[in-house]
Amino acid sequence: MMDNDSSVCARLAMMLDENPSCRVLILGRYMPPVRSAYNTVRHRAGKARLRQTLAGSNHLRSSNDAGGRLEAYAPIGLARGLKVDAVLYVGAGDEHTSLVLEGFAAGGAIVYHIL
Repeated sequence: MMDNDSSVCARLAMMLDENPSCRVLILGRYMPPVRSAYNTVRHRAGKARLRQTLAGSNHLRSSNDAGGRLEAYAPIGLARGLKVDAVLYVGAGDEHTSLVLEGFAAGGAIVYHIL
């Protein structure tokens, strides 16, 4: 589903606020746009009380005491096999991206895509 950036980030932050044990994953080919979306969601999710637990060159993670988690990966291959409630893909996709996102959707995740 293609949406505008701010509405998707607000929706993901609301999911984290309403369900503190929710797991949200942000993916992309390049880290700068992924990091931007990650920071937007993290700052909007005030009630979830996320604290940053990992910051690497291609992986960011924040978690809370209820087991909720906000993670970001670039490139997308690093995130295969994770069980999440929602996935946001940032950037233009290709056939491989579509297959990975379909796998997350088949696992029950809500999948969003922004450019």
